[in-house]
Amino acid sequence: MTEFQDIRITELASGQAESGPLMNMVLNLSADAPVNCPDAFREAWNQPAPAMRRQAVVEGSRLASTCMAYELQGQIDQLNEVISATNDACRLGSEQAELRQDGELRDLKASLRYD
Repeated sequence: MTEFQDIRITELASGQAESGPLMNMVLNLSADAPVNCPDAFREAWNQPAPAMRRQAVVEGSRLASTCMAYELQGQIDQLNEVISATNDACRLGSEQAELRQDGELRDLKASLRYD
């Protein structure tokens, strides 16, 4: 069984002016997000939250967040919470997929005839 490795934010890669005071902040992640995880992150990030959340998108090993420079630490704090929840969901999904594949393989082996 392949163990799921948690994704985490490692550093600020770049910040570029977007429009007005907003900047496109690009954060490096510890690894490429597994295939289904960007969707899970987006769904979790778009849920209602107690504090305002700016746009954030995961692509590969990067996370882009559009915010004001002084808001970045607050965004990172919220991003870490959502990333942690997304890690949990992706780990569970990965484990379930592996168990399903193991079961399908076991069923296939039981049904094959070689004569």
